[in-house]
Amino acid sequence: MNIYDILMIIAFVCIVWSITALMLISGKVSKSGTRAHFFLITLLFFRYVSVYEDLTRKETGKTGPLVYHFIIPLWMALVIVIIWILLSLAV
Repeated sequence: MNIYDILMIIAFVCIVWSITALMLISGKVSKSGTRAHFFLITLLFFRYVSVYEDLTRKETGKTGPLVYHFIIPLWMALVIVIIWILLSLAV
């Protein structure tokens, strides 16, 4: 197992982590009364994240933690893929 494999495994874990957070966000949004379409989640995920963010700000005054569990792994995966591309071009 080389460095390329390790980077892709970490990027894959980040993507799965983000998708899991998105599923939890859509569950919270649907429990609040807003209808969440499970099959349209790929098209409407920014809407669900913003609705969840508004809901948690109204309840607690802060942004809910699932927003960060959705956004940060996506950025991490993007950075890891860019590093992977740069390393593969350097060799």
